[in-house]
Amino acid sequence: MLPPARPGLSALLAPLARLYGGVAALERRFFGAFPFLVGRPAATVVSIGNLSMGGTGKTPLLLELLADPARPAATAVLTRGYRSPWERGFYLLRGPGPHPAGLTDEALLVNAAFPDVPLLIGKNRAHAAAMAERWFRPRLLLLDDGFQYRRLRHDRDLVLWDATMDPAAAGLLPLGRLRESPARLAAATALLLTRCESATPEQVEGWRRRLHAWAPGVRQLELATVPTGWTDPHGQSVPLGEGPRRALAFAALANPLPFFSLLERLGCQTTDRQAFRDHDRLPADTLATLGRQAAGAQAVLACTEKDRVKIDPATATRLGVWTLVTRLRTTTGEAVPAALRRLGCLPW
Repeated sequence: MLPPARPGLSALLAPLARLYGGVAALERRFFGAFPFLVGRPAATVVSIGNLSMGGTGKTPLLLELLADPARPAATAVLTRGYRSPWERGFYLLRGPGPHPAGLTDEALLVNAAFPDVPLLIGKNRAHAAAMAERWFRPRLLLLDDGFQYRRLRHDRDLVLWDATMDPAAAGLLPLGRLRESPARLAAATALLLTRCESATPEQVEGWRRRLHAWAPGVRQLELATVPTGWTDPHGQSVPLGEGPRRALAFAALANPLPFFSLLERLGCQTTDRQAFRDHDRLPADTLATLGRQAAGAQAVLACTEKDRVKIDPATATRLGVWTLVTRLRTTTGEAVPAALRRLGCLPW
């Protein structure tokens, strides 16, 4: 997670932030001036994105939309494949595998949950959309991390905002964490305030007011990450109340703190918290070291579903890795797709 700049650096970074914002605005105007450069697929395109660097919960939202029984059966997902061998190329992920090494954790997680949904990987998502239409004729294209992607028409823009973010970080890069001006939020179909369970009521209300000031006509939803159970080291489902009580927690996430805090709220004491860079592969020697440290502390290993998909099942069993299973819900407990439909923000 990129921290906000220290006060002493603000004067130096402010001109760079203005330059960064100007370049982003220029790119947006360029594609607006030359619409023939924008792909216009026959399928409806729903973008899931954000303004900030780092994680806001895009993959959990994608999973909730895919799990919606009302969504079109003919659906394909377009994803960049950040830091994978196919980011600057192309790869079609579909079916139960085996799959090549190097796929992103998000891609593996989506494929594990929905193996029949085509996942087209590559930075050029306009090309991926064209290939999806040629091969699968989808009615719906879900565009992952798409709010800044200009080369494809967007029919809906679902934009996420982390309720735990420090307000001091709400500036343009490199002064803050934002990739574009907050004024861009006015183009969203819906603003989804995520991780509300990890924020104070004052934080949530503060962000609600700011989001309304930046985008007064845009619908808002408050979302929370809700634990629903565990997966034990053998891959079996375990009720939430029967999970581990003492764990060495590890996570390769942009913002692992909500996960660590959630474990503590569930009554699972964390003997240590190991945070790795987002998308890290978690090699075998790293996992072996974590296993030894957990054994020395008389604890088990605990991770997220996003990290578990990168670990070989035999290794997870041998090291005793427990996985917390979560769902994304509104803070009132409503299913997210149902809430979005109620607000008129989904095309199905």
